[in-house]
Amino acid sequence: MKTQFYHIFLSLLLLSGFSTTGNAAEPYCSNLGFELQDFTNWRAFTWVEGQPGSAVISTPKVEGIVYGRHTIITSNGYDPIVGGTKLKLIPDGYNTSVKLGSTNLGNGGLRQSLTYKLDVTPENAFVVYNFAIVLQDPNNSTHQPIDEPRFTVSILDQNGGKIDDCANYDVNASNASVEGWQQINYGGNPLYWRDWTAVGINLTKYIGQSVTLEFMSANCRRSGHFGYAYLAAHCQPLYITVDYCANDQYATLNAPTGFTSYLWKDMNNKIIFTGQSFPLANADVVEGDTYTCEMVSATGCDVALSATIYRFSPNADFIHTQIDCDKKNNSIDFSITNPPTHGTLEYLWNFGDGSTSTSQNPVHDFKSVTGMIPVTLVVKNPPSSCTDSVTKMVETFYPPSVRISGDSTYCPGETVTLKGSGAHHYRWFNGSTADSVTIGRDTNVWMIGYSSSNCRTDTIKMNIKQEPDWAFTTTGSETFCSGGSTVLSASGAVSYNWSTGAITDSIRVSTPGTYTVTGKNPRGCLKQKTFIVTEDPLPDVNFELSATKIDVHNNELTGSIASQNGVIYNWDMGDGKTEKGAKIIHKYEVDPDAVNYTVTLTAVNANGCENSASKTIGVVLFIPNVFTPNGDGMNDKFMEGKNIKVFDRNGNILYEGNKGWDGYYKGKKADNDTYFYYIKYTDIDSTEKTAKGFIMLKR
Repeated sequence: MKTQFYHIFLSLLLLSGFSTTGNAAEPYCSNLGFELQDFTNWRAFTWVEGQPGSAVISTPKVEGIVYGRHTIITSNGYDPIVGGTKLKLIPDGYNTSVKLGSTNLGNGGLRQSLTYKLDVTPENAFVVYNFAIVLQDPNNSTHQPIDEPRFTVSILDQNGGKIDDCANYDVNASNASVEGWQQINYGGNPLYWRDWTAVGINLTKYIGQSVTLEFMSANCRRSGHFGYAYLAAHCQPLYITVDYCANDQYATLNAPTGFTSYLWKDMNNKIIFTGQSFPLANADVVEGDTYTCEMVSATGCDVALSATIYRFSPNADFIHTQIDCDKKNNSIDFSITNPPTHGTLEYLWNFGDGSTSTSQNPVHDFKSVTGMIPVTLVVKNPPSSCTDSVTKMVETFYPPSVRISGDSTYCPGETVTLKGSGAHHYRWFNGSTADSVTIGRDTNVWMIGYSSSNCRTDTIKMNIKQEPDWAFTTTGSETFCSGGSTVLSASGAVSYNWSTGAITDSIRVSTPGTYTVTGKNPRGCLKQKTFIVTEDPLPDVNFELSATKIDVHNNELTGSIASQNGVIYNWDMGDGKTEKGAKIIHKYEVDPDAVNYTVTLTAVNANGCENSASKTIGVVLFIPNVFTPNGDGMNDKFMEGKNIKVFDRNGNILYEGNKGWDGYYKGKKADNDTYFYYIKYTDIDSTEKTAKGFIMLKR
């Protein structure tokens, strides 16, 4: 094992360096960790090196990405060949990896590689690469080690020579059954796989030169077995991350992940901790102490990284020059207060007007921006995360840019509110010192604005006038009859807003209550009208009739109402005639063919509300005892329109039908005599009834 220890004592206040929680873009080794999710700055090659028989078949390297053989991986998961949740596709601390190779055997001897050229600087002199490997073992005597699936790592100097044996790696399937490897059965053959492993490379002696990282995976040269690997990498300076701000309870020192062992030592070379991240309690922190971490890679490379600890407390505070009402510019001088005694600070000023500065003590011209402006200072100690900030209100140069906002006109019956802005305080024409005034009359308004240091503006004036009055009218009955509705309307406005939510000029309502409508004229003035809507009950229409049945002899009918809460009473007697009044007498000219008459009373109250009710009276069937079919047009037929049967004394049927008997039987005149009849008819109650008796025929 080749051992290399490099102790870098950092006289920095706070060190951030590489953080293994996500492989963000590295400015000094861009896309080394595939953080761009592509192969930018990488070169890819594929070729064949096979031995199907006794002859070795080789093809030249072809540059270019081949899908399925060079694969970017951005989603977490597990290798399906190893199975289960054993081998992660992306190692801890990274967001991206690359799969080099696949289970595709082709015609045997498939090989693929990725190379990365790095210009070494102090900022990227420590390179960490991570790999995981899957190799299928042929497990037979026909395969020589050179024929087996394999994986190699080569670190080359600018002349193409390997730079360090411990940073290079070469493994084939048959020699993978050593410590750190695991075995499963796949396709009847042993399959060896290695979980994610980190290797650290110290490139300090190559600063100012170029080195090349080369990774290669290969299938079996005899075409029957596969091999592939996963890759992830990053670079960083040769020091350990320290994150220790003034209010922290711990100083945390983070070494790169993935190494096989970690030994933390104090300044006396005493081992005090083992593990990748070393939390140093606040009580144990002594500024200026140095801690060293010795790390061992799986390939045998040893690296020691050190850091000197300082606690840093950035103090963001500043003073500034005060304005002078007589100054002719708008520039203000800013100066920080209580700067630290050591370390390098970064300053970021935000002047609240869209401008910024990174100067320690800037001079800023606010130009036309006036008033109280929030100015923010952020102080940071790079590359640490320790920051402090402060915001102060700074008054800019006189005069403040003040204005009066609000309408210069107001609507009849209303007021207008004027508001001042841009100044610290104000004085209005009426003596008010508030930032706003409310006015309800025609007047000339003036206002003066003052800064916090009592620099004043010129007088601002505004003329306030009332808008002309305008007509807004409403129509519609505020009373409706029970069960009905009423229409409420407005006119004279350009828009309307009813309390019901309607925005039309009229609404129909069927519920009593209070309704309001607000109208707006073209100038935006508002007027409101209110309707108080009531519901009027319908008049009573109960009435009594003197009889429920009439006939040709008893044909007079009287009617009267039960209560008089109407003012008009109209009777429809059902025979085409009408009556008026609370009490009526009606004489029917009874139609013998009528079944019944419907009597309807309609009552109207003082508000015009109507209500109606109906009753039915029946017409009693009238049957004469004599008829005279002599052709004089009077009483020539017996019971015309009724369903009748007529019999002689012997029971013979002389007539049957509803056209009425004309006194004939079989075309001959019947004798003057008495005959028996049978009648079917429908009574007032809609029931079928019969009548029978004797009729005398006389000519």
